[in-house]
Amino acid sequence: MSGVTNNRFYGARSWREAKPVVLHPRFFDGFRDVLDGRPFDYRGLDGWPLLDQHRYENGRELAAECRAAGIAVRWGDRTRIPRGLKDLVAGRARRRKKARRPLRNAGRPQGCRSG
Repeated sequence: MSGVTNNRFYGARSWREAKPVVLHPRFFDGFRDVLDGRPFDYRGLDGWPLLDQHRYENGRELAAECRAAGIAVRWGDRTRIPRGLKDLVAGRARRRKKARRPLRNAGRPQGCRSG
C-alpha cells in the first residue's frame, strides 16, 4: 500500500491539507536540525506528545530527502515556507490525489467483474 505508514498517518492529498503539517513548530525544528547537521536526539522527544514527535520526524525526513536530491532549501522563519519546499510538498500531494482509487474498486483487479 503506497503512501500508507504502519501508524495510519496518511499523506496529504492537497496543499491545503499539507500546509498545517509543514507549519507545525516541531516540523520546522526537525527540518532545521537536519540542515544544521544535528543528530537525531531520541531522548529529547521522550516528553513530547505523539503528534509533535511525528511532525519532528516528518521534518527531518523531508530535509534529508531534499539534501539527497540536491534541493537547497533555506528556511529561517517557520511561518514563511520557502517556494521550493512548498512546490515539492504540493507536487507530492497532487500525485497522491491522482493515484487514489475509488473504494468500490479497491482490492479488485482491474477489469474484473463480479456477477
